[in-house]
Amino acid sequence: MKKYSLLLFDLDDTLLENTSWFDDGLVQTLAEHPKTKGMDEQQFLKKIKQPPRSLIDKLVSGELTTFEFKRERWKSALDSFEVKVDIEEIDQLESLFLNASMNCITADEPVLNLMNELKKNYEVGIVTNGLYDPQQKVINMGLGDIFTQNKIIHAEPLGIRKPDSRIYTIALEAFNKKPEETIFIGDSWTHDVVGPMEAGMEAIWVNFREEEKPTDHTPYAIVSSIMEIRDILVSSSGHSHNL
Repeated sequence: MKKYSLLLFDLDDTLLENTSWFDDGLVQTLAEHPKTKGMDEQQFLKKIKQPPRSLIDKLVSGELTTFEFKRERWKSALDSFEVKVDIEEIDQLESLFLNASMNCITADEPVLNLMNELKKNYEVGIVTNGLYDPQQKVINMGLGDIFTQNKIIHAEPLGIRKPDSRIYTIALEAFNKKPEETIFIGDSWTHDVVGPMEAGMEAIWVNFREEEKPTDHTPYAIVSSIMEIRDILVSSSGHSHNL
C-alpha cells in the first residue's frame, strides 16, 4: 500500500465552493462606479468572464502579467459597451471590485472542520492559478491558520501556471515531499488531475459540474463536492494510515 502524507488543493471551485463571490462583487462594483452605473450587469459579467482568447493566450504564455491581464480584461469588456475609460478609472474599478468580491467570501465552517480532521493525518497545501489574493480568500473563509502564506503556492508571483509541470515540482519542494506521497485535489481536469498525475501524483477530481472525463486518465477518486473526500481520506480509526 502506498502511503500518502501531503494533500494539495486547488482553491477556486474546490476549497472555495462559493462560486458567486466574483459575480456578486462585480455587480456591486458596476452599481457603484459612475462610468458603469445602470449598465446591463449580466451582459457585462458575460463579457468579463469570457475575455478574448488572445488575452488568455497572452496570460498563459507570460506575455501579460495577471495585473496587466486584469486591466486589459476590463478595457475589453468596457469597449464592447462603448464606454471609454482611462487607466486610472480601470484601476478604480479593479480596486472596488477587489474589496466588494473579497467581502462576499465568508467563513466556511464545514470546510474548516474537514481540514482540521485531515490535518491529523496529512500536511495540507494550496496550489492556485487564481487571479486574486489566495491568502485573503483563505482568511475570509476562516482557514487562515491552516493555510498560512508558506503553504500556498500561487501562480502569479511565480510567473508559472498550472498545468506547467514546474509548479507541481515547486509545491513538492516546498513541502519536501515526493510525488508518490501526494494527492492533488481540484475541479479542473487539466490543471488538477492530468497535470499532477503526469507529475507522478495521485489526483481526486472534484467534478461538481458533472462532466464526462475528457481523457482516459484514471484519478484516485471522483467526487462531486470537496466534502465527499472525508470518506476517502479520513480513516475510521483516526490514526495515520495507508490508503
